[in-house]
Amino acid sequence: MLSISKIPSTTLLAIVSTAFIGTVISLFVSANTVVQGQLGLNPVPTTEEVIATYVVRIPPGAALQDSPIHYYPDNIAIPSGITVAWFNDDPGQPHTVTSGVPDSPESGVMFNSGIMPYTSFFQHTFDGQLENQEIVYHCEIHPWRTAKISVSSAFEQGHYFVFASGTGQVLNLTEHDRTLIDFRPLTVSTDSTTPLTYNITIMEGGTDNSTTTFSRSFFTIGNNDLQLELILRPDQNKTTVYGPDITDPVTGAYHVEGNFMEPGKEYTIRAEITSIGNDEPPGRVVDDFSFRVVS
Repeated sequence: MLSISKIPSTTLLAIVSTAFIGTVISLFVSANTVVQGQLGLNPVPTTEEVIATYVVRIPPGAALQDSPIHYYPDNIAIPSGITVAWFNDDPGQPHTVTSGVPDSPESGVMFNSGIMPYTSFFQHTFDGQLENQEIVYHCEIHPWRTAKISVSSAFEQGHYFVFASGTGQVLNLTEHDRTLIDFRPLTVSTDSTTPLTYNITIMEGGTDNSTTTFSRSFFTIGNNDLQLELILRPDQNKTTVYGPDITDPVTGAYHVEGNFMEPGKEYTIRAEITSIGNDEPPGRVVDDFSFRVVS
């Protein structure tokens, strides 16, 4: 099977052109084990409900054994506590999202969506009890369709943020070309209607005499955390930013894709909250975290 990391972006765009990355989701407490339709968040969920922050797609043509993509993306790395939602965007084809390898005694023990009709979704929360696990999953209807999720419990606490990455503080490109980072503010909290604006800067080396390789502002509404997936593409000249995966409220992951970090180098990732609604924070809210890329 063709590795997803080697599929040109134009090919991926054509394959998932019917999938709307910003699709909103209506989820509720029992959604870890129940398949629901893509109904949108109307009304906004209550505090007891769980809203996914990372979306995986089952694209058109995924039922075909020779399809280059069965789940997209098919190899992700997330911090523990993240809720993943899988959407069936394959017209006329039912699928499942089932943990474990096909026909094994562990198949479906951790999670199992059951039959997912076209336009439905399933979600699962990878809670804090998971520590540095690699989880394989598959489709029971099409058992050649497999993918995996790596879950890391590693985190670093700064003065103003907790920094958690799906690969810890080292991104090994031999194992992963992407990692989801969660920035959780420790001193700033808002209600469900007040946006937070973040500025994320990536610098090669330390903060002294460093070179900025990426800088961008992001915002969230309804969730104080910022989830940002770093996707390294050494053969890509420009950096592309897209997301969030969930748009109502704005809680889903953003994605930064490009050649903004290189193997064998140390980086500093700076997280700063620059505004709370229309107001500046009462003081500077900023932390620096170290990060290394290897291959």
